[in-house]
Amino acid sequence: MHSLITPCAYEPDPEHGPWVEDLHVTTFAEQWRTELTDLSALGWRSREPFAGLPVRKLDSLLRAVAPGMLATGRGAAADSSVPWLYAREPLPTDVVLPAFLSWVAALRPESEHLAATRRVLDAVRETEPEWSTCAVELSGTDVSPGGTAAPHRRLYALLPELLALRLAERPFQAEGAATDMCFRAVRLEHGAELVSWPPETFRKNGVDHRYSARLGITLHTVPFSPSFRVHVSSGIRRWSTRSPVWVPGGRGATVLFDLPVPWDEESGESRLRLVGNTMKFSAAEGRCTWRGHSPVEIIDELDIVRRYPKPEDLIADPRAWLTGQGGVRAAVVHSTAMGRHEIAAGLMPGERADLDNWVEAGLRPWLRRVPSLERAFRVTKPVLLPKVPKTDPVRRAEVDLRAVSARRETLRTVLAGEPLHVDIVTAYPETREHLLRQLALLLGVTDLGEGDLRRWSVGGLEIDVLLSDASFLATALKTSSEAQLEDAEALRARRAAVAARYPRRAGRPGLALIEIPGADRFTVPGTDPKLALRLGFADSRRVAQFIQVADNETADPATRAEAACRDGLRQLGAVSAPAHRAGAGLPADLQYVALWVVRKQATAKSKRAGRQLIAVRVRPADTEHPVRAWDDRLQDWLPYADFLLSLATGGLAADGSASGIRPFLTVEDERADIERRVRAILFQVRDRPTLLLVNAGNLRDSWRWLGNGTLVRDKLGFAGEPDQRLGAFGEDLRVVLIRDRNSRDEVPQWYAPGKDNDTPGFGVGLWASQEALPDNRVFASTADVPKNFPKVPRGLRKLTGEQGPGHASTVSAWNPQYLELTVLGCPREDEPAVWAAIAHQLRFHDDYVPLARPLPMHLAKLAEEYLSPQSTTTDRRSDPT
Repeated sequence: MHSLITPCAYEPDPEHGPWVEDLHVTTFAEQWRTELTDLSALGWRSREPFAGLPVRKLDSLLRAVAPGMLATGRGAAADSSVPWLYAREPLPTDVVLPAFLSWVAALRPESEHLAATRRVLDAVRETEPEWSTCAVELSGTDVSPGGTAAPHRRLYALLPELLALRLAERPFQAEGAATDMCFRAVRLEHGAELVSWPPETFRKNGVDHRYSARLGITLHTVPFSPSFRVHVSSGIRRWSTRSPVWVPGGRGATVLFDLPVPWDEESGESRLRLVGNTMKFSAAEGRCTWRGHSPVEIIDELDIVRRYPKPEDLIADPRAWLTGQGGVRAAVVHSTAMGRHEIAAGLMPGERADLDNWVEAGLRPWLRRVPSLERAFRVTKPVLLPKVPKTDPVRRAEVDLRAVSARRETLRTVLAGEPLHVDIVTAYPETREHLLRQLALLLGVTDLGEGDLRRWSVGGLEIDVLLSDASFLATALKTSSEAQLEDAEALRARRAAVAARYPRRAGRPGLALIEIPGADRFTVPGTDPKLALRLGFADSRRVAQFIQVADNETADPATRAEAACRDGLRQLGAVSAPAHRAGAGLPADLQYVALWVVRKQATAKSKRAGRQLIAVRVRPADTEHPVRAWDDRLQDWLPYADFLLSLATGGLAADGSASGIRPFLTVEDERADIERRVRAILFQVRDRPTLLLVNAGNLRDSWRWLGNGTLVRDKLGFAGEPDQRLGAFGEDLRVVLIRDRNSRDEVPQWYAPGKDNDTPGFGVGLWASQEALPDNRVFASTADVPKNFPKVPRGLRKLTGEQGPGHASTVSAWNPQYLELTVLGCPREDEPAVWAAIAHQLRFHDDYVPLARPLPMHLAKLAEEYLSPQSTTTDRRSDPT
């Protein structure tokens, strides 16, 4: 068992003192801003206020053509006092000005705006950039009243990019590799990344598959810590080489360009950057076009010598452009939505440790590694069934029987003495048999019966299983991207067809297990029938769980059928939290409440964005419906399955529009509404000891007080009111704030260092900093690698350049999810580590692999499947990285 883990995170080194560098900066001239805003706003037809200058495309363009540029400042186009460009030396005007003018000309290329464009171009030519020297404090931070670092705002964009460029100047040699690996910097919206370049190659069956190492760099704060953190994550970037490239509908694809400087072949500047562009299908043009802030079209106009690829060129032959054409290389980033890639995702902990050590050396003396984490609680898991090896079949049978007995007991708590009705709706008889067998195994049924209607009686449970053919129900909806009314009608028709075939149930909700093709069969947006089927079965009072039609990429059919049955029982509410092992002196009637906000994107069907608060309550000691959720309309805690059905039938109209979210609320109105609901829920749970679980990344945009800069120990705050002590909301209330990666690497990657030069690995447990003070409130929770994940040697390496049939690059690596647990509030006499330990132990359950979140929050998040018009991804485990 590992006693320490190492976060891949860094902080300013106090022994070095303030990190200050003299940089040359220029601002976005006020005259430019006024003239360009007027030009860009011409023809603005949206009802929303003008969004501002699209300056990010200009920033990307300058990164491509001006090698000496270090970074750009956020908000510079809106405020002429904010530094815009940062450089070691002033950038030559003959480099900046042509790029600037080309960007201006592209703002409004329509013929009716040519005269206005010419006028603005003349005005811009008269005002050259003015450079000055500025002492920039790269470690600059203030401290909030709650004791949390508040880095100078510009550092969030500036520091990651500067660090990426600095690291890109140093080669990395992977263990066992014959040559050095070099990196290129890529600017991201929330930081920067390094991509090894040129890509690595793995040849299989005469075909080259390309991939690179990737390092992400982001800046963050930690509650109640006076220093900011720089997180450096590592992984694999895979490149698309299959012709033609399939660009997922509605998503697009990222393309990174390795570009020569258009007009200065002999500058002597080494290329340290790759330039990001996005191609996406345009319904108006009927083809993929450059979208967003892509600068490559402007670069093509600036460089009269070289030819730059258009999206159709990259789609037709990505391999040729990855190799290079006329000095230009372009790499299409592979995403999982594009299908299978021969290179597997993730790095092993040993390789991550090597990269982390290289980063540590490159960041000295300005930044130091944060202290390692040590165990903060001796017990790592709740009361679970023992793990028995396959070599002991007698004991395994005993443990399996206990699991079945516990499952039946939990199911009885949600059925209230009524029979369980299950519909198995499949396209293939093999799937039907697997679902039948696995459901029977989970409930301890030995005689499956015969015919389309099976009736089982076992352990005090009555179960009716009806078998039926999916027929046309699982086929694609007939829809059109240009006919929104037809889209809505197709959804309504399929929903009605389900309700017509499966009569509405009385009493407790039933369960439907439905076989449908995978998402890759529904490439046209709006054709996936999953939402229509879920709504149709909800109309007939059945929760719905889907199982994908088997293909070459799916897992073992029995394994998938078992997972579908378990998830179906979960939707019925037949799941409860295992007993914790955090101490004997805790309240016996302790309840858990988790909050989750569902955000709905504006779509053709929903018309506008919206958000809804989900609150799930788990009372492990309750003998009836231990899992409930708060219905704000009924002002009551509904059984979990009833709540899911109410979301589907009341939260969405028949056409999939958001009838449950009031249509004309502003963002501020929605935030006020979420805070009102939070306060109402806090009032409802005052009657007994409660552990409130809140995900910071999910909720803080709605409940703004949850931002790190406003947190204060043992208090809660709401908009427009002074903070109040936690006891004002309930003397027995405890609050744990949870933070995960949240797509921005908000928590660090990690590994457990090996002892005596042993290969690094992973450790499960609750952790705290070795330098934590006695009143520490911040902990880290780490889980196991899932038991169903293939065993992988810890020393396997992907970056060595070795070839062979068992090459490591084809093996997936799993990095168990790291959760930051902040005990935001608890009574003074409590030990914060105890409440962090309970939240940590809620990630473990006999029927599931380790969860990415505590069980109550897991249930709250999965409820969004019944509310959102967009299909959601069931996330029970950590993400591979």
